[in-house]
Parts: sequence; structure tokens; C-alpha cells
Amino acid sequence: MAKGIIAFLCLAIGFVSCKNKTEFVINGAVKNKGEQQKIYLYASNNMGQMAPIDSTFFDENQEFTLKYKSEKPDFFQLVIGNKSYMLIASNGDEIDFKTDLRDNSGAYQVEGSEEAEKITAYNRITTTFTSKTGAMAEQYSKMIDSNPDLKDSLIAKYTAKSQEIAKPFLKNSYDFIETNKKSLTAFFAANVMMGVNATAYESQLIAYSKEAKANFPNNPAVQAFAQQMEMASKTAIGQLAPEVSAETPEGKIIKLSDFKGKYVLLDFWASWCAPCRQENPNIVKVYQQFKAKNFTVLGFSLDDDKGKWQQAIQADNLNWTHISEMKQWDSENARLYNVNAIPASFLINPEGKIIAKNLRGEELEAFLQKTL
Repeated sequence: MAKGIIAFLCLAIGFVSCKNKTEFVINGAVKNKGEQQKIYLYASNNMGQMAPIDSTFFDENQEFTLKYKSEKPDFFQLVIGNKSYMLIASNGDEIDFKTDLRDNSGAYQVEGSEEAEKITAYNRITTTFTSKTGAMAEQYSKMIDSNPDLKDSLIAKYTAKSQEIAKPFLKNSYDFIETNKKSLTAFFAANVMMGVNATAYESQLIAYSKEAKANFPNNPAVQAFAQQMEMASKTAIGQLAPEVSAETPEGKIIKLSDFKGKYVLLDFWASWCAPCRQENPNIVKVYQQFKAKNFTVLGFSLDDDKGKWQQAIQADNLNWTHISEMKQWDSENARLYNVNAIPASFLINPEGKIIAKNLRGEELEAFLQKTL
């Protein structure tokens, strides 16, 4: 009799109130899984990296169930083949996951918890963006294959168009953050923005990181993000540029302050960095165009092979001052500028203040045209 009453109450109150509160459950349905047989669940380890914690097989209906424990909402990833899907889950959640492995935009749906609903909402923003950029990348790749002699100009056009496509995406992403600040999905959105060059929203993201730090004091990923943004604030637009000092290929010590009184583009790059080499013709163009107008470039290489560094300088006609510590990512100067991806650039005015960051191609030329 008692069991019957409990069952009735569960139905009357709603099944959600009778869920197992000591674990979360992910029920998944995947279309067009092809030869994929297993699904892996990843979670953040003590090093802040995603590592596998569980796995299971698809059943005959291309469905699966995974269970795990998390006392507080945290980030998890479902990995199927070479595709991954971010989730936020905590004990008591019963999440329904759906995707189609043929969908190259990476779209997926999650339902069953408040965070799941928010991730699905934000995915609608990212899917629109990735669909546009993916289609454009394919288009320009074919154009380059057909016209290899026009590779540099086509890459420049692609970069400019990518920046235009990114503008509404970044705005929509930040609007999402503004209305969901106490959600971990907002933190996820902030990280996505950082990966798309969100320099225009740097001050807003720095301010958001302080709120996120207070809202999620026990989440290592959020705390690491807040620390990273605190470092970024030291080289934000409007700040005095930290001093840079390193050796030229000839062994002479050069400092950023040696160029005080000029507009300086401090360009972090490397001979082994393909995007850097692709951007170099644009920098050569603006250098030639504006070098007589109190403008110069200071190249800072993250190479560790002096020969390859010098060869790249000569091959790309980079006729400005170059310095390096020959330490790749162990460069103290790069860490000082919070450089964790290259190319990265900082435009510094004659008074030594940072006035722009990470301008590329036509955008860099337009900014210099307006400023100089």
C-alpha cells in the first residue's frame, strides 16, 4: 500500500521531484552515427584539462545512457568520433541529448535541466555562425585551389569577411551573457567569444569575469578564466604597454621603449605559424604605406630556431626590427602580454598606450588610415 502511495505522489507532483539526487543521467539519441560504436564522457581534471571519465556503447536504436556524479553544476563533454559536445550537469539532472553526426555545423540539442535549456539556446547562436563561416571557408578553399597565384589576396579577403560575420555573432553572444550571468552557460559563451577574437568586447568580458569569479567560487575553470582576464586587463586597450626587451638576430638588445614617440605595431609571430605567415603580406603592405607617417613595426618571434626565424624574415620581406627570446611559448615577454595564440598584435601610440589589438588585413589598414 505504501509503495502505491509513493508512486501516486511521484505522478502527481511530477517525476522530476523523485529523481535520483546522487547522480545525473544523460540519455542520448544520435542520427547517422555511421561506424561509431562508443560514446565517451569527459570531465575537467585537476590540471583544468578535459579527460575521459566514462564510456558506453550505442544500442541498436543509436541511443545510449550515461550516468555520473557531480555535486555542483560543472562542465562535461560527450565525444563521439572526432566530434565533441559541451554539457553542464549536476546530480539530479536527467538530460536528453540529440545530434546528427552528418551535421557539420556541430549543432546539438540538450533538454531536461535549466542549464541544458540555456546551452541549447546558445547553440542556436553558434550554429548560425559556424554554418556561415564553414560554407565560406569551403568556398575560399576551392577558389585558392583553382587560383593558387591569388592565395594571399584570397586569404586577405576571407579574413576580412570572417571579421564581418563575427561581429553579429559576438554581439549576440555578449547579449546572451548579459541576460544569463549566473549561469555556467554564460561562462561557456565567454570562452567561445575569446576564441573568435573578441577584442571589441574585452573590457566587458573583464568585468564579467569578476562577477563569474564571485558567482562560481568553487569552479576551477571559472577561477582560471578570471585569473586569465585579470592578466588581460594589464594589456587592455587604454593601458600603458608593458616594456618589452629581447635580442635581434645580430644579438643587439632592443626595447619597446626605444620606439617611444612613434606608433608601433608590436607583432607576436613565429616562422612555424601558418596564420602568421599568411598575415605577413598585410603587415608588409601597411608598413610600406605608413612608415613615413611616424609608424613602425616591432616583430617579436616565438621561434626557438634562429636559422628558421631569419629565413622567414627574409622570405617574407619583413624589413623592420625583429627581436626574440628564442623560447617559443616560454617567452616571458609573451606571458607579460597574455599571448596564448599567434598571430597577436598590439598597436601602441607615441605616448606608449595600447590603442588597438589584433587588427588584421583591411581592418588594420583602415584603422591606421584613420589614426595617422
